[in-house]
Amino acid sequence: MISIPFFSIIIPTYNREKLLADSINSIIAQTFADWECIIVDDGSTDNSKQLVQSIELKDNRIKYVYQDNAERSAARNNGINHSNGEYICFLDSDDHFVPNHLEKLKDFIALQKELICMVINQSLVVSDEGEFPTTLPLPDKNMVEYLYLNAVSPSRVCIHNTILKQLKFDEDIVVVEDVVLWMRIADKFPVYISQHVGVRYNIHEGNSVNRKGTGAIKTYQGILVALERYADVFEKMKPKSYSERLSRVETNIAYYHLLNNRKIEGAKWLLKAISTSPFHTQTKMRLHHLFSILIGKSITI
Repeated sequence: MISIPFFSIIIPTYNREKLLADSINSIIAQTFADWECIIVDDGSTDNSKQLVQSIELKDNRIKYVYQDNAERSAARNNGINHSNGEYICFLDSDDHFVPNHLEKLKDFIALQKELICMVINQSLVVSDEGEFPTTLPLPDKNMVEYLYLNAVSPSRVCIHNTILKQLKFDEDIVVVEDVVLWMRIADKFPVYISQHVGVRYNIHEGNSVNRKGTGAIKTYQGILVALERYADVFEKMKPKSYSERLSRVETNIAYYHLLNNRKIEGAKWLLKAISTSPFHTQTKMRLHHLFSILIGKSITI
C-alpha cells in the first residue's frame, strides 16, 4: 500500500549539482516531517544523479526521476505524475525552504474554508547585497487578473493534488508557463495568500535576468500562445491590465534589441509598446527613447 504524505515537493533540476544539495537539505531540515521530495532530473550531464541517489539511500522520502531534456514545465508535470502527496509544492533547485515552512503551511491550510485550493507564500530574496522580503500586495476580488500582474514563482505555491490532476503546466509555453497555470487555477479554484515567509529565493549569475538575452521575446511569445489557447481565462481581466503588462514586455524586447545594437528593431518594438498601451505611465519615457533613436542620440537604459 502506497503511503500518502501530506506534501509532495517537486524539484526540477538541470546541471545544478553544486546547488541542489542545499535545496534538498532545506527540505530534510523541515520541522514538519510528513512529506516526499521528488527530484526530476531534466537530462543533466553533471553528477546530479549520483548526488541525489546518495541522499536517497539515507532518506527514503527522497525520490529520483530522470527524463530526457524537455525543459522545466515537462519536468514539473513529470514530478506531478510521480507524486502521492495530498498537497504539491514546487522548489527550484537553487532555492531553499525556511525550516518551518511546511509546518506553517499546513497550519494555514487547515484554517481555510476550502481545502481544495492553491496557497501562495511570501519569499525572501537573497543576494550579495543582503536579504529582503518580497511581499505581495493585497489581492482584490479578481484573482485571475491579480496573478497575471503579480509575479509568483513556483517555489511560493502549494496546490491540492485534485487541482493538478485537472490542470498542469502547458509545455508549449516558455517563461510564463507558471503565470498561465496560476491564472487557470484561479479561474476555477480558490487561491489564498499567506503572509508567512516560507522560501529563500537566491539571486546568482545563473538565474539573474540578462537584458541582452531573449527572455523578453520568449515571454511575449508565451503570452500570445496563452491568449489564443486560454482566451476564456484572459477574458476575466480588464483589457487595460492585459495591455499594460504586454506593453512592458514589448518595451523589454525593444531594449533587448537596443542593447544588441539593433536600433531599427528597437524602434519598431518601442512603437508597438506605445500602440499597445498609449496611456501607460512609461509612455513618455518610451517616446523619449524613440525620439533619441531617430536623431541618433545615445540612450541610457
